[in-house]
Amino acid sequence: MTVVEGLEDCLIKIEQKKMKRKNRQSLVSVIMPVYNAAEFLVEAIESVRKQTYKNWEMIVVNDGSNDETDEILKKFTGKDKRIKVISFSNNQGISRSLNWALEFASGDLIARMDGDDIALPNRFKFQVEYLKKNPKVVAVGGQAEMIDDKGIVFAEKRFPTDAKNLREMIMWAVPMQHPIVMARATAFGKYGYDERMRTAEDVDLFMKLLSDGEFGNVDEVVYQYRKTDMSNGYHDVKKTFYWTVWARIRGIVKFGYRPSLRGVMLFLLELGVVLLPAKSVVALYESQRLVWLKQKVEGILAPVLLKR
Repeated sequence: MTVVEGLEDCLIKIEQKKMKRKNRQSLVSVIMPVYNAAEFLVEAIESVRKQTYKNWEMIVVNDGSNDETDEILKKFTGKDKRIKVISFSNNQGISRSLNWALEFASGDLIARMDGDDIALPNRFKFQVEYLKKNPKVVAVGGQAEMIDDKGIVFAEKRFPTDAKNLREMIMWAVPMQHPIVMARATAFGKYGYDERMRTAEDVDLFMKLLSDGEFGNVDEVVYQYRKTDMSNGYHDVKKTFYWTVWARIRGIVKFGYRPSLRGVMLFLLELGVVLLPAKSVVALYESQRLVWLKQKVEGILAPVLLKR
């Protein structure tokens, strides 16, 4: 072999390595805070293990659970090395738990997940492809089915997919379901969560992330969100509302968010909500945000959310 031929052979190998790096799957770091999540935890973790997109790691933060959560997590770490667990002896709150998970995450992309929900098999696949095709998008969500404590689907929650609409609507509604979000690690890691917040931490994070790029939602249903009486946001709606207002104002003042006139008007109208009883706040939210249809589920009339 001549020197020239050796050089050509070397260049070919370099190009092949470049192509492999270019085509390799991005590592997705799944961050999941759990507190007394034993009832649904197995189903939640198994839904991640069943993803068609295989290059992922999972960081679970056991935030002071006193049920069987710890035993369940030990079984999973024993059979799947991609799953890592951080445990607190006392409850630290969701924001601190998520920040610890971010410290240990090594992926190019960060995916949120809750310990009582279910990620449908193609969730990661659809979201990774979306981020790859849309470099200006910093975070992507998707559509969700609402399930009850028995896993019965009783609603479908739809989110807009247009970046402009998503940027505008954060002033009066959450543009992505928090546990469905997948974001670029460069932005997620830069901001993290405000540890003073035990609720509305999603709105605060979203206001920050909008400083780095746009939002998107895949049009496919990729997640099953379990609604219970203890769901974050439904447990103490007044507290959630106060923190949400604070997060929006801080987003404008500190992170340079520029609301539209429509956004400001709707935001100001929402301030009157604080005068209503908590149950009325939930009822008003659902009447304005959701379109309902009654259908029979196991002989009981249940609400089903339709696309707006």
